[in-house]
Amino acid sequence: MLKADKLKGLPPYIFARLDERVYKLRESGVRDIVDFGKADPDHSTPEAVVKRLQETAADPENHHYPAFKGSLFFREHVARWYQERFGVTVDPETEVIALLGSKEGLFHISLAYISQGDIGLVPDPSFPAYNDGVFFAGGEVLRLPLTRANGYLPDLDSLDEATRKRAKILFLNYPNNPTGVFAPPEFMERAIRFCREHEILLCYDHAYSEVYYDEHNKPKSLLEYPGGQDVGVEFFTFSKTFNMAGWRLGAAVGNKEVINSLLVVQSHINSGIFAPIQFAGVTALTEVTHSNFPQEQRAEYKRRFDYALGRFKAIGWDVHPPEGTVYLWVPTPEHLNGEEFANLLLDEYHVVVAPGTAFGETGDRYVRLSLTTEYENVVKGIDRICDALQKQVEPPALP
Repeated sequence: MLKADKLKGLPPYIFARLDERVYKLRESGVRDIVDFGKADPDHSTPEAVVKRLQETAADPENHHYPAFKGSLFFREHVARWYQERFGVTVDPETEVIALLGSKEGLFHISLAYISQGDIGLVPDPSFPAYNDGVFFAGGEVLRLPLTRANGYLPDLDSLDEATRKRAKILFLNYPNNPTGVFAPPEFMERAIRFCREHEILLCYDHAYSEVYYDEHNKPKSLLEYPGGQDVGVEFFTFSKTFNMAGWRLGAAVGNKEVINSLLVVQSHINSGIFAPIQFAGVTALTEVTHSNFPQEQRAEYKRRFDYALGRFKAIGWDVHPPEGTVYLWVPTPEHLNGEEFANLLLDEYHVVVAPGTAFGETGDRYVRLSLTTEYENVVKGIDRICDALQKQVEPPALP
């Protein structure tokens, strides 16, 4: 049976391929595998969140179809959290929508704003959903290189006038996956002006807003910047903040026209989010946020990063320290690209990493490590990677 032509132009989803290779390795008898591939938090969802799900799932009133936009109760608490965390005011009726995880929203937004011949501006490297959404919407993806030399910031001034006229969406993500950097305020202000001047929608992926390592330098919301809410929408997820990756819960917050457009798309594709999951999300925003959980989780991730960065430094391997996220963006040896090095680590050292090209061509000389595995595994996996690196030739010249 012939499949749609567009599927022929879509590369395999790298994490599905990684899962398949790891599965085959385990089937062959290998058990001692350290997985730095997917960003799936190793700690459990907070007990209070699980308990709220159990209680509300037992109520037959919650067994009906939920509202497409999400319950008003959920949206009100998202709005309150935004006021408390970022100091911004949003209307829960018109400027907040619930999502089946932020990945869904980041994909669907292109279906609302990209037509045939339009351009979607996508950072390179970046989360694959940005690229895939533009592709499925029939648009043209224009990749904007992020390198250490440019501070991992896209060069908007390099775009010619014809490109600016065709561009309809700009995706940004800080703290950044996979590099771990923050965007300075002057860049964000420039990006907002750029989008306003050229009538481009700014889609801000804020998945790691609560995964940072300096209490005096917390990530800012797009909506905190003057004009940010006029030109854009921000995507928040419960996955990394509250260890709720499998729950599939997120929210989009911002420009009311954009929120309504996203609602139109979603109402044709899904039937909303199970109400008890939304109740559980409210518990995360209220009880868990005000507990020790966020600080303890950040401290544990920092412990893992400190070990990894210390080991890389000890062998002279130049790895940029992340300001946030759960990732390390590690350059490969000079004679190996990201996929080759990832294969070497999996086959010979039984360590799973994501090749940088999973996030774009600019990542060709990198691999991404997700330190969402217990500390003992981090020590074991990082030691194996450092052993592999020391057996290679000279460290690479960084792009």
